[in-house]
Amino acid sequence: MIMDKFISKNMKREAQQPFQTGIRKDPNVPIHMWPLQDQITYWENRTDADRFVDKYPIYSFWITEVRKLSKVHPTFFDAKINKLQDLVTEMYDNKTFPRDAVNILQKHGVY
Repeated sequence: MIMDKFISKNMKREAQQPFQTGIRKDPNVPIHMWPLQDQITYWENRTDADRFVDKYPIYSFWITEVRKLSKVHPTFFDAKINKLQDLVTEMYDNKTFPRDAVNILQKHGVY
């Protein structure tokens, strides 16, 4: 009886503790729960391609940002982009940031 009380008390206390793990390599552990040194190393070693994928995981996010930065009327922008679709998809696949993509599109008449 006393042991059951002790076990239930410990289970309740553990349930209210934040999730902590020493296993950083587990894919289920979010980055902010990693040890501080591992977090610093992770963020310092990120490439531009990694940052691109985080910010623009799908094409529609990227093309919307390009449309905003180009400051061109959306209908005109879409008409021009339809003609340059191969170039635009290639730029996305090459992980070209929107500001650079706008500069390239301006050279092709989207301005």
